[in-house]
Amino acid sequence: MSTLPTSRTEATGTKFSLAAMQRARALSQLAVRRIASAVRPGMTQRQACDLATATLQKLEIERNWHPVIVRFGEDTLKTFREESDPARVLGERDIFFIDIGPVWDGHEGDAGDSFVVGDDARMAACAEAARTLWHEVAARWRADRLSGQALYAFAAERAQAMGWRLNLDIKGHRVCDFPHAIYQAGRLGDFGLCPATGLWILEIQIAHPALPFGAFYEDLLIADDAARPAAGGAATEQLFSYGTLQLQSVQMATFGRLLAGRLDQLPGYRLERLAIRDPAVVATSGKSHHPIVVPTGRAEDGVDGAVFAITPAELALSDAYEVEDYRRERVRLASGLEAWAYVDARGQPR
Repeated sequence: MSTLPTSRTEATGTKFSLAAMQRARALSQLAVRRIASAVRPGMTQRQACDLATATLQKLEIERNWHPVIVRFGEDTLKTFREESDPARVLGERDIFFIDIGPVWDGHEGDAGDSFVVGDDARMAACAEAARTLWHEVAARWRADRLSGQALYAFAAERAQAMGWRLNLDIKGHRVCDFPHAIYQAGRLGDFGLCPATGLWILEIQIAHPALPFGAFYEDLLIADDAARPAAGGAATEQLFSYGTLQLQSVQMATFGRLLAGRLDQLPGYRLERLAIRDPAVVATSGKSHHPIVVPTGRAEDGVDGAVFAITPAELALSDAYEVEDYRRERVRLASGLEAWAYVDARGQPR
């Protein structure tokens, strides 16, 4: 696929840096997860937007290149430019999405994801389908060098096959060093060439075929984002966790680094049986023990749990794992493998 701009459509400024784009991407994704973890039933959309703005300010953004958007319930069917009801209230069993466009170090981030409160399986399936469809389309881009037009044609076909309706009024867009708007690049879905890495946001918005809600997911197209570590390397960039922590905001560690977010709302979340055959980061959790981490894994350490990828960009943004609500203690897994556990210490003497 293209690695350099092919025309003014993919032009950038003199200060453009792919590394800075990846940093803005990772920070934007982190911000979305932090915002989502604080959204609660009973909030209005206006309150959620205010919460999102405050969260971004704490992360020291330079500015927003597009307004903060939080949509609840039926408003998840609306596009970026359509007005939504600021007084709409998030229900106990509801769906919402977040879309932010912050700028860090002069480079544009853009991240969006959908989340569910309560136990509506149809809403949960919709949110997950938007993510799944995004990753399928991105994989076709990496593998087959498809044009922007072809990517959205493929997305529409796959959405229909999956049982959802794709909103083709949402077709992706450019990003780069601020402001990308000066290049008047148009929409990704109208671009007749293979999009270059690090310059385009792939947007996916789907709707339930019969019920009044939808889901949204967007991310930056990066050529090497699906790369896998070599077998036998130091450690795979994966975190394994026993059970789910879906009722809590937790901080997860790997090699003394942290990744903030709710386990059930991180990209790629799924429950499955894991058999660890390569060196890996292993984590488990129980009623009192939150993530356990260890830099090696063995085949006998299979665990029932969840797995998600931690990108190099996210690791680069991480800090040493220090959380005042948890204390660290050494534990031993059933296989005899030793690990560190982060134990909930709230309300306990220090």
